[in-house]
Amino acid sequence: MMTDKFRDKTKDALVEKLVQYICTKVPNFSSKEHSDASFSGLGLDSASHVEMTAIIEDYLQVNIDPSVAFDYPTINSLVSYLQKNFIEATDVEEKR
Repeated sequence: MMTDKFRDKTKDALVEKLVQYICTKVPNFSSKEHSDASFSGLGLDSASHVEMTAIIEDYLQVNIDPSVAFDYPTINSLVSYLQKNFIEATDVEEKR
């Protein structure tokens, strides 16, 4: 069973992976200042959105729609969606 502490560590690690990626694309990116800034507003293009999807899939070992970064266009909204639909879903699967 996945504990809350493990779930939080998973979420934090995923945020860190996304921040690391965005830092390679956006000069002066700060997760503290830009967690609610839209990816497009930060200058990320559609190829970058797809690359973020691949990072998420690799990390969580799930398949997600490549448009997810368009549907949830900030770090906070994207990670919140992923936590509800994939990180917590893993907990349900582990209970079976």
